[in-house]
Amino acid sequence: MKRVHIQPFLLPLLLFFFLSFLEAGAQSEAQALLKWKSSLFQPDALSSWSLANSTSPCRWFGVRCNSAGSIVQLSLPNANLNGTLDEFDFASLPSLTKLDLNANLLNGSIPSNISALSNLASLDLSSNSFVESIPPEIGQLSEMLDLRLYHNNLAGPIPYQLSNLRNVRHFDLGSNHLENPDYTKFTPLPSVTNLSLYNNSLTGKFPPFVLNCTNLTYLDLSQNNLSGPIPPEIGSATKLQSLFLYSNNLSGPIPPEIGRLADLQMLDLSENFLSGPIPRSIGNLTQLTSLVLFYNNLNGAIPAEIGNMTALANLDFNTNQLEGELPDTIAQLPNLELISVFNNNLSGGIPRDLGQNGHLIGVSFSNNSFSGELPPDLCKGFALQHFTADHNNFTGSLPACLRNCPGILRLRLGSNHFSGSIPSELGDATQLTYLDLSENKFTGPIPTNLGNLAQLTYLDLSKNKLTGPIPTKLGNLAQLQSLHLNNNSLIGPIPSELGNLAQLQSLHLNNNNLIGEIPSSLKNCKQLVVVDLGDNGISGNIPEWLGEKLSSLRVLCLRSNMLSGSIPPQLSLLSSLQLLGLADNNISGSIPQSLGNLTAMAEGMQEREKTTNSLYPFYYSNSISIVWKGREAAFQKTLSLVVGIDLSGNYLRHAIPTELTNLSGLVFLNLSRNLLDGSIPEMIGNLKNLEIFDLSMNYLSGAIPPSITSLTFLDSLNLSNNHLSGRIPSGNQLQTLDDPSIYSGNSELCGFPLTKSCSSSQASDVQLSTDDDDEKIWVYLSMGLGFVVAFWGFFGILFFKRSLRLAYFRYIDDIYDSFSRRSMRNM
Repeated sequence: MKRVHIQPFLLPLLLFFFLSFLEAGAQSEAQALLKWKSSLFQPDALSSWSLANSTSPCRWFGVRCNSAGSIVQLSLPNANLNGTLDEFDFASLPSLTKLDLNANLLNGSIPSNISALSNLASLDLSSNSFVESIPPEIGQLSEMLDLRLYHNNLAGPIPYQLSNLRNVRHFDLGSNHLENPDYTKFTPLPSVTNLSLYNNSLTGKFPPFVLNCTNLTYLDLSQNNLSGPIPPEIGSATKLQSLFLYSNNLSGPIPPEIGRLADLQMLDLSENFLSGPIPRSIGNLTQLTSLVLFYNNLNGAIPAEIGNMTALANLDFNTNQLEGELPDTIAQLPNLELISVFNNNLSGGIPRDLGQNGHLIGVSFSNNSFSGELPPDLCKGFALQHFTADHNNFTGSLPACLRNCPGILRLRLGSNHFSGSIPSELGDATQLTYLDLSENKFTGPIPTNLGNLAQLTYLDLSKNKLTGPIPTKLGNLAQLQSLHLNNNSLIGPIPSELGNLAQLQSLHLNNNNLIGEIPSSLKNCKQLVVVDLGDNGISGNIPEWLGEKLSSLRVLCLRSNMLSGSIPPQLSLLSSLQLLGLADNNISGSIPQSLGNLTAMAEGMQEREKTTNSLYPFYYSNSISIVWKGREAAFQKTLSLVVGIDLSGNYLRHAIPTELTNLSGLVFLNLSRNLLDGSIPEMIGNLKNLEIFDLSMNYLSGAIPPSITSLTFLDSLNLSNNHLSGRIPSGNQLQTLDDPSIYSGNSELCGFPLTKSCSSSQASDVQLSTDDDDEKIWVYLSMGLGFVVAFWGFFGILFFKRSLRLAYFRYIDDIYDSFSRRSMRNM
């Protein structure tokens, strides 16, 4: 072969042309990037992208070149880039192997000409706002090893062409709106190790191609709508280390073949409809660190073989139908940190050795039937931060280890049978944010050093047998939002120091033996939403500042105390008030007309439900005590529906204000056992949500307004023991209220459900004539002279003695009931 000799003088010239060619290529790539930059909105991160700063793009931010000067990587994650890829000239970057635009503000569609990047091995467009479908042309990128399009708004079927990426290892399309691919054309991905399609719109049975991806180490199909059983063939994916199938509609048993996945480290099958027992083969997963099966329908006993899973750190079986006892083998797991089995049917005692490994961080036994005493070593090593065991049958005192657990953050032991005193050592757990010891048998005083819990936001000691005064040091709990001390035997006044609790939103001191006046310092607790001081011995007037200062109040319950004076009109300023309970006090005067301005009580049910979600975590009892026919009764409603006024059992006088009929959202209204006169407001039918309505034992007169038939939700009605007259209105819901006692003690009433027929004048709903009234005036005057003398001799005692007053009203009510029944039998 003849050799070609290049003259020495030509070498510099060839080198010049070669460098010029490379420079021209670099210039072309640079121009392409600058064109795209110009389409973006304020791309501050790309300020170095300028030919004035550098003739070579290889020095620009996020750009990496090879030795020949061609751009091979463009890495711009978290660069706050805002715009589209429409002006990105992919064909001008033929050497690009990596494109990383993760976590920006990019939008629009992914251009189909991205397929021009024929050497691309890594594409990351995740965590943006791309829309429309995935271009099937991506399937032409045969060099692709890493494809990440997760967390966008991509929609439509997954293109089956993506299964042409025979070399891809990391395949992540999660958190979009993607639908099923054409499974008949979607072939297995032999090289994929990491497959994630979580949080999409996949439906139907378990994707068949997945079972043939034999090199999988990570599989996430969670948060879709997959249904049917978990196929037993999953046991063939023996390289799996992480398997996430949670939040689907999978049903049937957990296949025993899952025990073949010897390398599995994380397994989450929660929030499905899986049933049957937990397979014993699960004990073969000795590498598993996290086992999560909550929110299913699993039943049977927890297999003892779990004790073989020595790597297990997180065990979560909550909210199933598991039964039997906790196996003792659980206590032998050396690395266990979290155990959650709440909301099951488990019983028996807790293994005494639980906690001996010294690593327990979180334990939840709530809502089961566990019994016996708690293990002594729960807080060994002081690791425990969360312990919940409420709603069980635990007994005994709190173990010393739990009392001396300085790092604990949350302690819930309510609704058990714990006894003894509340340990003062709890005051040393200064990181505690939530303490619930309610509904137990604790006795003695509230420890004063609970006031040391500076981080506490929730304190519930209700429904115990606690005595003594409320410690003034509770006023030091600056972060406290909810305080529940109700249903105990606490004495003394409400400490003024509680006014220091500026974050307090829920205050429950009801059902104790507290005395004195409502401290004015509470007006500093401007965040209060719920105040319940009922069933105590609190005296004095209802403070005006309740309406002026506590503008967020939704529940105000002061029932069954010794309050006197009148109802302050300032309560009408409480625009969010849903429940006003002032029953069984010594309140006098008239009902303020301004109560008709209570905005939340005038709203419909839907509007109340929208705002009630903001009440969490301000729990209020699902049953509200109201007075019905002289007796306390529980009104079962959730707080969103508890909208009502209870002023019964006081000394209120004069007419019922017509303005109360503006409160169309009221669900119950109880004005019984007062001294009210005049007529029932004609527009009472405006209270269209009313379910319970009680005006009994007053001095009301005149006809029952026909509009009462508009109360279509009315379930309980009591108009007895007044001076009502005329025909009882009929129709609609009123026809179902057929108990004659509803109207007893009104001798001039007639019509259904009474057996007394109406005369022609009564049939026209006409009141008694003026002549008849004049004749009766003399009778009433003569009776009145004797009444005045007797009233203060007898009722004066009742005015100042609440217990006697309640007993009297109940006695009178029983007499009326008995008389009505006897009269009906004799007719």
